[in-house]
Amino acid sequence: MKFNQLKLASLALSAAVLITSCGGGGSQEQSSEASSEFEAAKAQVAADVSKVLKDLPPPSEVPYLLLNAGAEFDESIINSLDKMESYQVSESKAALNLGVYATDIGYLTSYEKSELALDYMGECQKLAAPVGVAGAIDYGMIQRFESNMENRDSLSNIINEVMEKSGERLSELDELNSAALLLAGSWIEGVYISSTIVNTYPDDLPEESRTLILEPLVKIVIDQKISLADLLQVMSDVPETAEVTSMIAELQKVKAIYDGELAEVEQKIAENTGDFVLSPSTLDNLSAEVTRIRNSIIE
Repeated sequence: MKFNQLKLASLALSAAVLITSCGGGGSQEQSSEASSEFEAAKAQVAADVSKVLKDLPPPSEVPYLLLNAGAEFDESIINSLDKMESYQVSESKAALNLGVYATDIGYLTSYEKSELALDYMGECQKLAAPVGVAGAIDYGMIQRFESNMENRDSLSNIINEVMEKSGERLSELDELNSAALLLAGSWIEGVYISSTIVNTYPDDLPEESRTLILEPLVKIVIDQKISLADLLQVMSDVPETAEVTSMIAELQKVKAIYDGELAEVEQKIAENTGDFVLSPSTLDNLSAEVTRIRNSIIE
C-alpha cells in the first residue's frame, strides 16, 4: 500500500512541473490529466484507509473481551481527564488522545460505569474540534449517550459509531494522518489496559490457579497482533508527517516483539497440545513497550 503514497508524490511532482512550465494547450491538457490522476490516486488512498478503519476492532471490543474473561474493573487503569487542556495544543496530540479516551469510554461502558463514561464523553468534545471531528461528538450524540445510560450495548454501539464517524469525517477532509493517529491511540490503550490487568492481578492465589485465571487475558493481548498489522497498514498508507513516522517506528517495536518472542507462543497455542499454559510473564516485554508508548502519548 505504500505504492499509493509514492504514486501520489510522483503525480504531484509531475503536476507541479507541468503547471510551471511554458507552453500552450498541450501542456494545459497534460497538466489537467496529471491533476486528474493525482485526485484519483488520492481517492484510492482514502478508500484503502476507510476499509481498514472498518476492519479494525472497535473501541469497545477489547474491554468486552476482558469483561467476558472475568477481569475486574479498575478505574486507575484509564487515562484521567486532568491533562485534557494540554492535549489540545496540536491536532496530532488531540487525535492520539481522542483514540485513547475512546477505548477508555469503551472500558467504562463495558463495566456499566455509565455516569463516568458520560463525563468522559462530554470532555472529549474538547478534543474533537482540534482534530476536525466536532460533528462526531456533538450535543446530539451526548444526548443519545445520556438517554441510553441503562443499556450497556447501546452505549458501546454509540462509542463505536463515534470512532467510525470520526474516521469517515477525517477521510472526507483529507486528514488521513489524523485518522491513523486516532486509531493508533485507541489500539495502544486497548493493549495497555489488557496487559496492565494481567500484570496487576492480585497474587494472593496459588500460582497455578492465578495462571489459569489469567490465561484467557494473556491470549486476548496476543490476538491483537492481527489488528496491529492492519493498523500499520493504515499508518504506512497515509501522508507522511513527523508524528505519523514516529508512531510507525514505535508500533514497529511492538510488532518486533509479536514476531519474535511471542511467535513461538502463538505457534504453541495453534498446535493446542493441551500441556501448554500461558503464563502472565509471557507479556512482560510487550507490556513494558506498550506502556512506554502509551505514556509518551498521554504525557
